[in-house]
Amino acid sequence: MINRHDRTDHSGPDAIVHAPTIAIIGLILMNIALITSESTAMRVTDSDDIDPPAARGAYAVQTTPDGDGIITSWIETGTSPGAVKVRFARLSSDPADPTELTWSSPRTMAAGDDLFANWADRPAIHRASDGGLIGHRLRKIGADTYAYGVMLSRSVDEGRTWSDLGWLHDDEKAVEHGFVSTVPTRDGLRYVWLDGRQMTPGSGHGGHDGHGHDASGAMSLRTAMLGGEGGSKPITSTALDARVCECCDTDLAMTNEGPVVVYRDRGPNEERDIFIVRETPDGWTTPMPVSRDGWIFPACPVNGPSVAAAGAEVVVAWFTAAGEDGPRVLASRSGDHGRTFSPPVTVARSTIGRTDVLMLPGGDALVLWIDRREPADGGFTAPVDARDDSGSIALRRFSRDGALGPVSLVESMELGRRAGFPRLELLPADEGTGRKAEVILVWRDDDGDRLRARSITLDELE
Repeated sequence: MINRHDRTDHSGPDAIVHAPTIAIIGLILMNIALITSESTAMRVTDSDDIDPPAARGAYAVQTTPDGDGIITSWIETGTSPGAVKVRFARLSSDPADPTELTWSSPRTMAAGDDLFANWADRPAIHRASDGGLIGHRLRKIGADTYAYGVMLSRSVDEGRTWSDLGWLHDDEKAVEHGFVSTVPTRDGLRYVWLDGRQMTPGSGHGGHDGHGHDASGAMSLRTAMLGGEGGSKPITSTALDARVCECCDTDLAMTNEGPVVVYRDRGPNEERDIFIVRETPDGWTTPMPVSRDGWIFPACPVNGPSVAAAGAEVVVAWFTAAGEDGPRVLASRSGDHGRTFSPPVTVARSTIGRTDVLMLPGGDALVLWIDRREPADGGFTAPVDARDDSGSIALRRFSRDGALGPVSLVESMELGRRAGFPRLELLPADEGTGRKAEVILVWRDDDGDRLRARSITLDELE
């Protein structure tokens, strides 16, 4: 059974969008009626609690797959005013009992008062093909609040010590660079990020209702490769899209033809639809919409898409508030490496978005979002939608044939910004010990002011 949390208001670090934008988004989400017509089973499942070894107050959680384990990173407050630490730990089988899971001791990737710390734009750590660890963090690059860049670091001793490799991007302009996504390829680590080099320094975040709309120039989407040995700087970056949403997450996945990138575009009339670009032997494709939602919104919703892939199968999930249907989570599938997509299906309506998507063995996908409803006290009792600051983490299976499973509200969660983005990873089965594959859910519990994690077996996912 999931216990209700006290409905306490928690403030977070400075958000990327300012108060007027948050008010606009709040009015839209609160005033549009969200009545789901689907008959969904709300099931509470019992699972092991495996909370990360993070200090209280940790936020900005991010996860990455790492062979037979999962790397989880987060931000903690430092010991001096204005200082923060980027910390991480690895979840894997317990050497003393391989049927159980355990975390490694937490280690620090970077610390100081020159780091840019934010609930939405999150650091991460990946495994390079030579076995080393490559981390990225956000470091201030100028005096303006949103003048920061993406610094790469490398560790050859499992994170005990780190050395900087330099900026991910091939410019040092005092503007925003962030919202990084990474995927391993046969040639190394492929990175994509939002790049503000076309914008005028100091003009992108001041005194306006949106994010960057009084700036000269536009936010662009760029990519670069860090070589397979992990010790070299990225090659010159490549522009993928010249005008994109300024503060929505990007995401990357690997098909058997190459990487695919999804992101929120910014059209000429402020359309905020989800687009995709693919790397092919002939280079990068022209940006194409996953779906023409036609969401016109004069600000950045801080709500990017999610993508997962296996072989030729690609699944994209995203939030939109286009049209009379109001705020909802949509998902679409592709069976041809992202060239074409099926018409989107509505996964959820009572939602604030913040999606994740995970490909399961056999080709089904698992979609995550933050739901406005709170879990019921137990069984199949109807959940509560009180329209306050409390909601839940929700999961739903999106089958290979396009069918949707029942909705599961699996954990209570505050809806504030500091709660951030819950993350999903698949921990592969261990044939040696007989441990089955498990889904790992990691999130920030605002009421407890800490990070939480739990394992969910595939049998529990209807």
